Amino acid sequence: MEKMIALILAAGKGTRMNEGKESEIPKVMFQINNEPIIRHSVRLVQNAGIKKIVLVVGYKKELIKNYFGDEVDYVVQEEQLGTGHAAMIAKEKLWGRSESLIIFYGDNCLYRPETVKKLIDLYEKERPTIAMLTAITDDPTGYGRVFRDEKGDVIGITEHKDCTPEELKNKEWNPGFYILDSNWFWENITKLKPMNSQKEYYLTDMIVLAREQNKRIVAMPVSEESEAEGVNTQEQLQKAEQILQNRSNRSKIDVSFVN
Repeated sequence: MEKMIALILAAGKGTRMNEGKESEIPKVMFQINNEPIIRHSVRLVQNAGIKKIVLVVGYKKELIKNYFGDEVDYVVQEEQLGTGHAAMIAKEKLWGRSESLIIFYGDNCLYRPETVKKLIDLYEKERPTIAMLTAITDDPTGYGRVFRDEKGDVIGITEHKDCTPEELKNKEWNPGFYILDSNWFWENITKLKPMNSQKEYYLTDMIVLAREQNKRIVAMPVSEESEAEGVNTQEQLQKAEQILQNRSNRSKIDVSFVN
């Protein structure tokens, strides 16, 4: 049994990336600095020490499979019915294969390995049912707000559209990076219901389910706001390229100082 497996959700079409038209490639195969978005996401968890990686693929899946070959494993989401559904279809392949599970979105490729390692350390120290990353920004418009109790544990996530004016003052939000107890997750993932207008299964509803069962959820903010940036449009793609380039330049400067 593996100690930890990473499940990366990478089945999206990328129509927003292609100005609303159906793209010839999956969203995660658009390139940042001459490499597919999904390569950056896979490298991220590899650099954080995770050896077993599974991609949930769907649209134009052959392009992703041909790119990675047997470097990673795959499960196929034939019909995109939400992030919860994407995780749900991996149950048969992964249940009983690891003690814990990392889940995040393949187009959120800007987390730093150091941040992921810190979250892993927090998870292993506290042993909650769920550990998650959050972000704190001045304008989190559109994102689900993260609410905590007096001890700092997460008690819920409220989507932006459902927040009261008072709740919208909360600047901490959920970018969608989780570490979960595998047995609990696979035992409960099929309890998700498509209770929304899109009739989709939302991964964030696992937070609600954990709270209903009085399970503990801990959270850690990313150290740099840019880490939580998603890549859904050409504008965000260009921004991601600049973020990674700036990090590379900083790293070279740090190395020159050491030498």
